[in-house]
Parts: sequence; structure tokens; C-alpha cells
Amino acid sequence: MRTKDYLANESLAPNIHRLAREAFVFEEDHCERVASHDTAFNELLSGRECSGRSNDFPTILDYIGDGIEVDSIHKAPLVLERSMPRIIVCRHGDCDVGHNSYEKYLRAVTATDSATGRLFDWVKAHPYFGRHTAIVIRPEFGRDDEVNEHGHLHHSYGFHDTHRVASIFWGPDFNRGVDRKTVIDTLDMAPTLTQLFGVDAIHAQGRVVPGLLKMR
Repeated sequence: MRTKDYLANESLAPNIHRLAREAFVFEEDHCERVASHDTAFNELLSGRECSGRSNDFPTILDYIGDGIEVDSIHKAPLVLERSMPRIIVCRHGDCDVGHNSYEKYLRAVTATDSATGRLFDWVKAHPYFGRHTAIVIRPEFGRDDEVNEHGHLHHSYGFHDTHRVASIFWGPDFNRGVDRKTVIDTLDMAPTLTQLFGVDAIHAQGRVVPGLLKMR
């Protein structure tokens, strides 16, 4: 998704917007490789540059252990209740309908926002998870600045909105605020999240992002 659709447009994504008001937001989160969802997703999880669909380096799930990957936000509460994993990685791909229709993309943004809102409310209301859970939102990359002549919204090299997204960090270990200047990127996600668990992502090329984590 584009930042201007899920963060800046409160009428389109009110739930993500209200989550962000209680979170720490980096507005300059950069994405170098935007052609392949698999490549970008792998880089987020491993903190390593990746030229293909996978690589041999450990991911967040490997570093932290006891983690689960799911393919829909809707599954997260059930997984939390049943398994209590240390981390859930949710790869929610509904917005990729933008390749076929900009209107369907906007509906997918709204639906994703609604699902995020339900998860957010569920976590906050839960007596345990409300005190011990973080929610992190970070698209693999953005989408083109413009809808093309066919009514499609792709993710292409060279567009500002494709290469820049906003990352949102909500939870008890994060400071609150908005950083509009610090440039972070895809490779920083893995070392930042493993640091929450006291684990160094030793093979990652990124860094722990500054100003996010509360002093312990």
C-alpha cells in the first residue's frame, strides 16, 4: 500500500490512523527492490539483500524462535490464543488486486484497515496480550504515484510512493511519536525486531532503528 492511502488518509484507513496515533511512526522507510513481493518480503525477514525468492540466511522467525507465519490478519487472534507464539509474521496480500483495478485496491485498503482495527481492539482489550504485545505495520513496498491508463496501480521502479512507505510500531516497548527525517529501510526490520527479544540478528545488513525502543 501507499503511505498516502493507509496512513495519511484517515477517511480511507481510520483504524490504522488511530493505531498510529499511539505508536512510533517512521515516515521515511525506503524500499530498494520493488519488483518482486517475494524478494522484498524475504529482505524484511532476513535483513539481507536478496536477488531471488529466498536465501540461506536466517529470518526473524529463526532468530527469535517459536514464531508462526500466517497469510491473513484475521487469523492472528486465534493463533495467539492457541499457541502464544513469541512472534507472528502476517503476510496480508489483499491489496495486490491493484494490478487489476484501482477501485478494487481502494476497497482492499479499507478491508485491510478494518481487519487491522479488529485485531488492534482485540489485543488492547485482552488482559494478557494487551500488556505484552506489539503490532508492527510495514508494507513490503509502496505503489506507483499514478494509476495507469488501464486503471491499474502497479509497483514500478522510479516512483516516489513505491520506494517510500511509513512503518508503524505500536506496543509497550516502543516510544511514541513521528520521525519525518530519519531514513530507514527494509533491511532494518529484522535487527530491530530481534532486538526486542534481546537477540542480535548477526547476519543482517541493516541496523536497529534509532529512537524507537524505550530504554531498559
